[in-house]
Amino acid sequence: MRESAEPWPDAAAVPLTALAFDELVSRALEDAQPCDSIGILMVSIDHFDVVTARQDPSFVQELLSIVSRRIADALRVGDRMTLHDDGFFILWAAGSGAPEKSDVTVRITEQFNEPVLMPAGQLPITVSVGMSVVVGSQCAETTSRMLRRQARSAVLGAQRNGRAQLAVFDRAIQRQAIESYETECLMLTALQDRRLGVQYQPIVNLHSGQTIGVEAAAHWNDDVLGSLSPATFIPIAEAGLMGEVERLVFRQAVAQVSAWNREGQPAPITSVNLSNRQLLDPGLIPRIESLLAENNLDPRQFCFEISESVLMSDVAASMTILGLMKDLGLLLAIDDFGTGYSSLSYLRRLPVDMLKIDQSFVQSIYNRDDRVIIKAIIDLAHTLGMTTVAEGVETRLQVEVLHALNCDMAQGPYLHATAPADQIDFDQINFDQINFEAPSLSENPDFASASARSTCRSVRL
Repeated sequence: MRESAEPWPDAAAVPLTALAFDELVSRALEDAQPCDSIGILMVSIDHFDVVTARQDPSFVQELLSIVSRRIADALRVGDRMTLHDDGFFILWAAGSGAPEKSDVTVRITEQFNEPVLMPAGQLPITVSVGMSVVVGSQCAETTSRMLRRQARSAVLGAQRNGRAQLAVFDRAIQRQAIESYETECLMLTALQDRRLGVQYQPIVNLHSGQTIGVEAAAHWNDDVLGSLSPATFIPIAEAGLMGEVERLVFRQAVAQVSAWNREGQPAPITSVNLSNRQLLDPGLIPRIESLLAENNLDPRQFCFEISESVLMSDVAASMTILGLMKDLGLLLAIDDFGTGYSSLSYLRRLPVDMLKIDQSFVQSIYNRDDRVIIKAIIDLAHTLGMTTVAEGVETRLQVEVLHALNCDMAQGPYLHATAPADQIDFDQINFDQINFEAPSLSENPDFASASARSTCRSVRL
């Protein structure tokens, strides 16, 4: 079954050409009365490059056609739309006041509560909305191009906050766009000058306290901006520099594992992250093979983490590439598990060794519903022969509860902060104050039953 992409039955709803749309907006601005508001919305498919990666032009065209129909179903009579570059722009009918946030969110984003039906199957997508509004006397000083540019800045700002988001253009978003551009320029210079480094965070076995692995992440200490965490600059790098950053991290991680081996230090399994662009890069497998061979390293010393949303964007391609990586002997993990759209039928077919529980669940572990979700993920992983890793552990209580729920491993600032390789203390993990026998919430039946069933599993790595 597929969703209709046949010709539009209502000619008034057909998307305009970009030129016709700009002319319509220009007339609306010229005719605006002092009390009128003119609104331009930009609707953008979240993670569009991920969704359409490795797809042919006919797939992309059909997807855009279906999305435009769904958006049109949310519009009022008189609202007109155009597809321009990678987003849909909408002229909100003049004279009716500025569009309300809640109205836009409900009318447009809810159109995508159900997956899109493509020839190859269901495709879950979401959209975010950016809005630019001009009022009264300001209309005479405004152009269609200005409104479109502002709406685009707004939607980019919205998507930095997640999926299905809404943002209205204002001076703060304008400043953010300028700052992001300036930061990207500084980052490019830092990459060229080799001033981007790598730091590591230990991954600890919750039953033995032993450090099983480390996660490698880019670290940037800039002369102008100071010390920046990945959470600050990675979203900016995703605009175009992500591939270079990830290649740098893997090269430095390989060099560090080689150094640990030479020093006689039992090298932990080292995890690195892969974005969609890297996963689908034809040069990925040869590059990994070459680096490991040059340094005489065992592939089993490395684990590649791929986010759930990246895997599910193209399951067939992901399974092929992951299969090739497993053939090399590499370990594989699904990162941020629980935040995407994984199908159990696909999950059991993926050649994955670990599920990493997203830190949003760990941070709300005090909530009974989220504890139930965490326990379900752990049980599912164990049933499929996978190991579980909890991310972002910040407190003793979180460690105790995760242990009671039979989670295998964890990482986070409570156990060990992210640090340069020479500052990692593999013997000093913060387990001193943890009471594994009687977690602070052990009176809760969930934990009592979980603790009774908990056994020291051998971690399959």
